[in-house]
Amino acid sequence: MRLMNRKTNTAEIADGGKLRPSLREIEALRAMIATGKTTQAARQLGTSQPSVSRAIASLEARLGQPLFARRNGRLAPTAEALALEARAAVVFDLLDQLAAPRSDGATTIRVAAPPTLANFFLAPLLARFIAREPGMRVHVEIGKSTDCLGAVADGSADLGLVDQAASHDGVRLEIFRQARPHVLLPKRHPLAARSELAIGDLAGERMIALSRRFPLRNKLDAAFAAVRAEPLVVAEASTSTFLVEMVRAGLGITILNPFPLELRPEKSMVFRPLDLKMTLETAVVVPARGSLTPAARSLANFIRTEQPESPYSKPSEST
Repeated sequence: MRLMNRKTNTAEIADGGKLRPSLREIEALRAMIATGKTTQAARQLGTSQPSVSRAIASLEARLGQPLFARRNGRLAPTAEALALEARAAVVFDLLDQLAAPRSDGATTIRVAAPPTLANFFLAPLLARFIAREPGMRVHVEIGKSTDCLGAVADGSADLGLVDQAASHDGVRLEIFRQARPHVLLPKRHPLAARSELAIGDLAGERMIALSRRFPLRNKLDAAFAAVRAEPLVVAEASTSTFLVEMVRAGLGITILNPFPLELRPEKSMVFRPLDLKMTLETAVVVPARGSLTPAARSLANFIRTEQPESPYSKPSEST
């Protein structure tokens, strides 16, 4: 989609008297994030380098902060730039949907998800989605979070789901759920009587931990070290569902993201929030470059809007 040569009314005023960013400016932002150089961004958009520079400068002036910082000969996007691009992606996906030809045949959406999200969240959600969109078919590949990121990046999946903060140049994350780390423990455990737990409360307790390849495990190890405590890890596992089964079997307690396990509450176990300044995020994974197909965007939007009620996690503020 080439919008740079289209005339855009940049004088349109949004609510509150602020100028809305134009499509020309947002497309320049997306091209700059993709290429890191104004010359390459201009070539990609079929326009001139000064035009790209003016569009970025206009956006920065409107927002009152820089959107790029020079690093190793490239212009690296700031967090504000990436957040703005993520919000604008829906607009470009919608424009692509409007331009896409209508089809009466079934459309297949390829989704990659880790086991816990697939079983506890995605399966019932897809049942509702297909009931609403009977012309859709869904193919789900279940694997590690890193595999899900790679599948979306290389195009073998249209979109994915992850609940571990991870970086990959080929994808971007549309966060839709947030939670604090929670301790899962038997209902009769002495610590279950408290409404909130501190990391020091867990010293000496038998712990079932996530494998060290998960970012959450590394953050929790650092939290224990900060209070000069060492977790008594008696077992490790790579899926949250297995951690739950080990707690059920009486081996110990565990710390994890309550979403989506909270959607199927266990009568014999309880969640207790951990007093840590840490946010665990669950996200839809989409390609970093280009737009989703209309069908994939429809599912991504459905995931972001079909948010369950729960005392343990909440929809992301950007949802």
